[in-house]
Amino acid sequence: MSRAWPFEGKSEGVEKIRSPQDFLKKLGTEETEAVVIRIGRNDAMLVLVDAAGRWERWVYHSLEEALAAGRSLGVTLHEGEYPEELRVRIGRFQPGPEHYDRSAYPEQGEVGPVIPYPENRPRRLPAEAEAPHGASSSAKG
Repeated sequence: MSRAWPFEGKSEGVEKIRSPQDFLKKLGTEETEAVVIRIGRNDAMLVLVDAAGRWERWVYHSLEEALAAGRSLGVTLHEGEYPEELRVRIGRFQPGPEHYDRSAYPEQGEVGPVIPYPENRPRRLPAEAEAPHGASSSAKG
């Protein structure tokens, strides 16, 4: 089966992480931590964060189910909120080039904002650069 555009010609690359156990097998270290957060009325989310700050999440149908899944992994488990040092670790994580090369739109990566490459930055036209502040380069008659 061929892949639909814009994915054609892009290899699947590394096998995707489909479960918390996969996350621990592929990325897990003793520094991996889990966070369980309630979302919506009944559901809950289990988030695993590795030592580098990479994270994945899974949604469960109840808080108890998510907590049981987190406890079964044998990692440090936080309930209800992200500790500050974990927030910093997640925010500090910079995905490598392989993250962007695997996706259908390499400039965006698998998920997330567009990389701030020069084409996306505002450009000043040559006439604007030479004109004094507040002056227009076109004369009105």
